[in-house]
Amino acid sequence: MTVFGFIHEAAPRVRVEDLLTEDHPNRGYPAQHRVRFSAWMRALVFVGVLFVAMFLYLSIYFAVTEVNPAYSLSAGFGSELVAAIAAYIVLAFVMEARVWPYELRPRRALGIVKGMALGAVLVGVCVAILWIAGSYSITGFNPDYSPWMDLFTLGVTAGFAEEIMMRGTLFRLTEEGLGTWGAVAVSAVIFGGMHMANADATLWGALAIAIEAGILFAAVYVVTRSLWWCIGLHFAWNVAEGPIFGSIVSGSGAQNSWLTSTWTGPDILSGGVFGLEASIVPVILLGGLGVALLVYAWRKNLMVSPIWVRKKALTQ
Repeated sequence: MTVFGFIHEAAPRVRVEDLLTEDHPNRGYPAQHRVRFSAWMRALVFVGVLFVAMFLYLSIYFAVTEVNPAYSLSAGFGSELVAAIAAYIVLAFVMEARVWPYELRPRRALGIVKGMALGAVLVGVCVAILWIAGSYSITGFNPDYSPWMDLFTLGVTAGFAEEIMMRGTLFRLTEEGLGTWGAVAVSAVIFGGMHMANADATLWGALAIAIEAGILFAAVYVVTRSLWWCIGLHFAWNVAEGPIFGSIVSGSGAQNSWLTSTWTGPDILSGGVFGLEASIVPVILLGGLGVALLVYAWRKNLMVSPIWVRKKALTQ
C-alpha cells in the first residue's frame, strides 16, 4: 500500500449542490442572515468565544489556586484546550447547525491512531537520516523522566487545540472563500507564524514549520477530511520529537526526554536552538510529501474551488 492509499480515508468528493465537501455545513441561509452566517463572521464568533472562554478559565484557575496552591496543571495550556473546544462547539453546533461535524464523527475516530502512526514514522525517518548524517546521536537513557506534563502540553493540547483552531476552523472557513489552495497557503503561513512567540523562535524555524507541518497537516486534512487524523499526527509528531528523541520542540526551550541525545553539525542540518523542525531534512522530506498529497487530492477531485469559481459554475 502506498502512503497515499494509507492516508486516503475515503474522503467525500465535492458536493454537486454547492461544490463544497462534507466537512462544510450544508444549509441554506435566508438572505437577511447571510452576513451573520458568512465564513468571516463565523470566524469572528469563534475567536470571540475562544478569548472569552480562556479568560473565564484563567479567572477560575487563579481563584482556585489562591485557595489551594497544590494545583499543578498548566493554566495556559489548559485554557487553550478548553477554549478551543468551547469555541468549536459554538461554531459547529450553534452557528453551522450541524448534527455532528463530519470531520469529528465518532465512527471515524480510528483515524487518530492512523495519524499517530504516520507522525511517529515521519519523525523517525527524519531522525534516522540525521543519525546517518552524523548530526544525531543517543548518549543515554533517562529513567527518571516523567512524561505526563509533556504529554498534556505537547501532545493533547497541541493535538486537539491547535488542530481545532488551524484545520477545523481557519483552514475550513478560509476554504469556503479562497478554495483549497488558498486555504493551504493561509493556514500554513499562520501556523508557522504562531511559533514565532516561542522562547527561541527564529524566522527560519517558523518558515520551516509552515512548509513541513503547515502544508503537510493541511494536505492530510484535505485527503481525509478528518480532524482525528490531524490530531493523531500532531500528537505523535510532538511526542516523538521531544519526549522520545530529545529534540527541542519548535524553539520552546530545553526539552527533557527518555533518550538523552546530542544534536551536532550546522544549524541548517541539526535545527539548532529551534529543534528538529528547523532542520532542512523535514523541510524537504515532509514538505515534499505535503505537496505530493495535494497533487494527489487534486487528481482525485478532492479540492474545493474558490467561491467566485463555484458561483460561476453553479449558474451555468
